[in-house]
Amino acid sequence: MKQKLTSSVEIILLLALNAVGLTGQSYPGKPKIIRCRSLEKETFSCWWKPGSDEELPTNYTLLYSKDSEEKIYECPDYRTSGPNSCFFDKNHTNPWTTYNITVMATNEIGSNSSDPHYVDVASIVQPDAPVNLSLETKPSAGIMYLWAKWSPPPLAYVSSNSHVYHYELRLKPEEKEEWETVSVGVQTQYKGIRLQAGVKYVVQVRCMLDLGEWSEWSSERHIQIPSGEAPPEKPTIIKCRSPEKETFTCWWKPGSDGGRPTIYTLLYSKEGEEQVYECPDYTTAGPNSCYFDKKHTSFWTIYNITVRATNEMGSNVSDPHYVDVTYIVQPDPPVNVTLELKKPINRKPYLVLTWSPPLLADVRSGWLTLEYELRLKPEEGEEWETIFVGQQTQYKMFSLNPGKKYIVQIHCKPDHHGSWSEWSSENYIQIP
Repeated sequence: MKQKLTSSVEIILLLALNAVGLTGQSYPGKPKIIRCRSLEKETFSCWWKPGSDEELPTNYTLLYSKDSEEKIYECPDYRTSGPNSCFFDKNHTNPWTTYNITVMATNEIGSNSSDPHYVDVASIVQPDAPVNLSLETKPSAGIMYLWAKWSPPPLAYVSSNSHVYHYELRLKPEEKEEWETVSVGVQTQYKGIRLQAGVKYVVQVRCMLDLGEWSEWSSERHIQIPSGEAPPEKPTIIKCRSPEKETFTCWWKPGSDGGRPTIYTLLYSKEGEEQVYECPDYTTAGPNSCYFDKKHTSFWTIYNITVRATNEMGSNVSDPHYVDVTYIVQPDPPVNVTLELKKPINRKPYLVLTWSPPLLADVRSGWLTLEYELRLKPEEGEEWETIFVGQQTQYKMFSLNPGKKYIVQIHCKPDHHGSWSEWSSENYIQIP
């Protein structure tokens, strides 16, 4: 009798497991608490990451207890801090208590709980960044000062005058890599000295309370330190590019303007000619640029290009920049990228990618021949798979993992000289 009962139980369990396997329905994946943070030591929030995707509707419940208490509480507010979060307001926050927090995922099959997460509110304080950073320059005793002012981070749920923030400021010349960091203390302004005339600076501030972590740095603010009146510094030609082997554009970077209004003139000559020409179009390609239309673009000719900066105090000329249009072709990215999933009968599904050449590229006449390369990766992946596809504008992919969402991009280059375009915008497709 006992043996028959055991066999019956095994059969029932086996049938239940088969049913789960056939329907694809199962217990929810194990959620994971990823972070808890307090902005001001009086409230805090916790966020969690759901487990693996489930086909069944899943509810999440955050439960917590406090040290030295046996009572279990549920999250007081699932909305304020966004999806997959719990917000603890003042009434539910005790800075000197350790919270034991878990998240339970439940569907109609069963439930699954996260690992416990222990929170001491005093150790998770990280304020938002300061706001309203403003910069100005002020002369004093012949020295130019930087005057920076800002406001404490805004607090939605508490009065900020009950909190004392400590601040750090960092600044650097715009073209440099290394920052200079200054401890400011509790004041919300800073007067910086010994700044270089004619240099553009980048400035940020951050803050912390008397415990916890520093906030993120605030948004960058830029300021140009005036210079004494002088001739402008030498401009630099930074790039010349042709998108379709019929026209091209050159861009330059101005130097310091010497504290006076400065005019920039692009001059060029062609190989084997003595005549010097001025830029035909300063507006089409934007500030600090010169656009050469079809009438002013020659191939198999080397251009000798310079930019002259002039103000009332004098002028300065860039180093010469030599351009052979054939070698500076960089097309725009391909357009009209489409992804279509084909599902033939009795065969595995496959993905068909199609795209069009960039609008400016004359590929029909054969004047410009483009080669293409595509790259793709699962949405959550880090490494791209790159595939060279030659001159075709269609590609079929068969080896894709079911259940994954893929990102696809394409770029192109001339078949002989020139460089790759930027990648096209990202396209997404879900493989069933």
